[in-house]
Amino acid sequence: MNILFCIGKNYRDFLPLNQFAQRFAREMIGDIHQIIFCDSLDLKINPENALFGSLGFSLQIADNLLIVADSQCFSKLLEFIQTTHKESNIKIPPITRKKMLKIECEVENQMRRIWLLDLQNSFENQTESQEDLQCFLESQFGECGEVYRTIFLYLLGLDAISAKILLEGIAKDFEVNLEILNTDSSLEILSATSKRDESLKEFVKVVQFSFGDKIFPSRNLAQSVIALLSQHHLKITAAESCTGGLIAYHLTKESGASNVFDGGVIGYANAIKESWLEVSSENLESFGAVSEAVVREMLEGALKLSGADFALATSGIAGPSGGSASKPIGTIFIGAKDRKGAEIIERLHFKGDRNYIQAQATIYAYLLFLKVFLSNY
Repeated sequence: MNILFCIGKNYRDFLPLNQFAQRFAREMIGDIHQIIFCDSLDLKINPENALFGSLGFSLQIADNLLIVADSQCFSKLLEFIQTTHKESNIKIPPITRKKMLKIECEVENQMRRIWLLDLQNSFENQTESQEDLQCFLESQFGECGEVYRTIFLYLLGLDAISAKILLEGIAKDFEVNLEILNTDSSLEILSATSKRDESLKEFVKVVQFSFGDKIFPSRNLAQSVIALLSQHHLKITAAESCTGGLIAYHLTKESGASNVFDGGVIGYANAIKESWLEVSSENLESFGAVSEAVVREMLEGALKLSGADFALATSGIAGPSGGSASKPIGTIFIGAKDRKGAEIIERLHFKGDRNYIQAQATIYAYLLFLKVFLSNY
């Protein structure tokens, strides 16, 4: 079991830091099975003390335990760990950096790995490249025993239930567990999880050989989009209304985005759609902004404005108001087009609150890009 244990209100309440901690933990030790937040450090050995109970329990059950906290807490944490595992064989190497400490201990003939990391302050030395720091951190997490790894299978021509049935035999051969994600949605996605990364890689190879472009495996969809475009020296743009820049945001979060993405347009108001993307007032009046006709013109306008090879466009009603009988909340038109003229525009309906609808629409836009790209390149 892999546990992320966060000490400090900042890790719980400051969303960017919270997301950074979770992202870092997954990159270093694999899938996270439990996340625990504690407001402050209070290690008095008292059965009623929440931190003592939760941390003590985590130390007993976790194969890999990542504790993120201010480095000033390390001495107290180390003392607590040594007290908790006083009968265990604890291996503590010399502290190579003040912000990081790796501990190994044997419990009931099983090796447990514990990391103390001051994540918030690890990247404060800007004279050191992020690549060098990342390499050091990865070296400290290099051996995590059995690490559960997950890859997502994005279905481009199959529904999730049918795909799961078809893949179960292959998955069993490679000791891979399949689950349907986002049930009752227009997004058809499976997760594939295995203890062994090599087994997962071999499983993916067989799936790709057997199903071709109908199943697209990826751990990071935006990263995969960037990789595909980079390989062919192509560029993409986006004209976004209801997603409000999320398509561009998720691309530019990833390294290498500048090679494939020069910019996009957030055409939220109709006036911007008309003046920047050359959407016709006639289509806006006749069909409304949330329509196939308008999304088609948004795609054309984005390609013309950017000079990119591909364009994505979204227009919809994310809520919590603005719906109607003909276009209820969750109605989104999403399109993808390439400069050669290949085009897909679909009307979707997503469930959830405003942010969840926007997030689903963003993922679906990437999937439409994949359909256009994979059928022509």
